[in-house]
Amino acid sequence: MNRILRAIVIFLAVLAAAALIVVYGFQIRHVTVEGNDRYSADQISSDLTSTSLLKNTLYFAWKYRSAVASPEAPYLTSVKASIQSPTSVKITVVESSLIGRVQVDGKNVYFDENGIVQMITDEVRSGVPLVTGVDTGSPELYQKLPVTNTSTFRTMLSITQLLIQSDFIPDSVSFDSSGNMTLRYGSVTVKLGQDEYLEEKIANLVQIYPKISSRTGTLNMEGFTGKNTSITFKETGKQSDETEGGDSGETLTGVGTDTSQTDASAGSDQDSGTAENGQSQNADNQNTNGQGQDADSQGQNENSQNENSQNEKNQDEDSSQNSTKGVMAFDSNGTLHYDAHIENGQVVDASGNPIAGCTVDENGNIKDAYWNVIDPATGQLVQ
Repeated sequence: MNRILRAIVIFLAVLAAAALIVVYGFQIRHVTVEGNDRYSADQISSDLTSTSLLKNTLYFAWKYRSAVASPEAPYLTSVKASIQSPTSVKITVVESSLIGRVQVDGKNVYFDENGIVQMITDEVRSGVPLVTGVDTGSPELYQKLPVTNTSTFRTMLSITQLLIQSDFIPDSVSFDSSGNMTLRYGSVTVKLGQDEYLEEKIANLVQIYPKISSRTGTLNMEGFTGKNTSITFKETGKQSDETEGGDSGETLTGVGTDTSQTDASAGSDQDSGTAENGQSQNADNQNTNGQGQDADSQGQNENSQNENSQNEKNQDEDSSQNSTKGVMAFDSNGTLHYDAHIENGQVVDASGNPIAGCTVDENGNIKDAYWNVIDPATGQLVQ
């Protein structure tokens, strides 16, 4: 009996000693931080080890064994830790991205891709577009930016993220009372219009801007759809609109559109035609009999039919692509998804995962957690 009691006492003593070693021997005293930019290593270390439990090396390393978000540091997208010694850890962090800023009461309010306020400061950070013309309430740190118009809020997040991704940051992005957008790059004003074909507009703007960057005027892209639409540039002091082709007044369509290829081909054919000598032109003029004219007319009709058929095919393809392209929708956590679409009667993301708070109404439209009703084919608000 004494032997059993002695064994129990020894076991409990060893267990107590091990517990003391774990509690007091594995205490974080030094933190190495990697990946930080806006926030200091001291602030990150202090926030992440704010409780007694989080100061324990073993627990801290277990909690952040893989890259995860931290409620103690909401300005970080992910934290990953590794033990360097019983008293030190190394953490690798990813800070939340800043995609735009608004000015409220003289302060710069920076927000991330989900519209969460990440910074309120006097500092003006480069590479982050200023958004004006948006009505906001009183912003709070790490809370959703209180924009009164949800449609404008969605568009603001979309356009600023597109500009960041394209590395084409304007001096400002402004909204008027109707939701029309205007970008300003130095002496060039770009009118984008409504929240339609934004990706196509920005892609074309990136290509066009170098041709007009040294000039002063307005680039009108309000009616641009990505195909069969000219983009006009009205230079300050000129009487009429000019296209982005320059002072010559030559009409060109947006870069990469269907008609630009047609125009280029036409120009090439025209040049080839003018390069022909006078003998070739005379030979063509001699072919004036009725059979030649009928053949030309028949050929033109066939070409016209082929072009109409091709246009219909392109329209069908565009319609099919739009119907499968994801649209923007808010989930029940207030996160904006850019890839929402309908599969098997459910609203899902690009990976096929259901989006919480989003449903399909009786008309086949997407209703998100903010009660926005969105056409899944066009991405536009139904009401």
